[in-house]
Amino acid sequence: MVTIRQRKGVIIGIIWSFVAWVPFYTEYLGRFRSYIGLPAALGLNLELALKRGDAFVFSILLGAGIGFFAASLIDFFATGVKIIGLFPSRKKRLLRRGL
Repeated sequence: MVTIRQRKGVIIGIIWSFVAWVPFYTEYLGRFRSYIGLPAALGLNLELALKRGDAFVFSILLGAGIGFFAASLIDFFATGVKIIGLFPSRKKRLLRRGL
């Protein structure tokens, strides 16, 4: 089952893939090319390695996959990992006793 956070992660990944091509075609965001252009660079490398396909499509698929993976990690850490001592549980105990 795909959660809402994972859907948002896929959408953000696709948008990131479109924005990733801006530094490759223009001089805008040139300083941040290594960070923003990650899906585009991976798509270009995948096209060169396979010697077929389209780098733009590969970058969209890779961006969606990265967004899904990041959203899945956030979802796992938000629901599955509990940090002991982060939230005060003493107040809850006092409220259960009726104090």
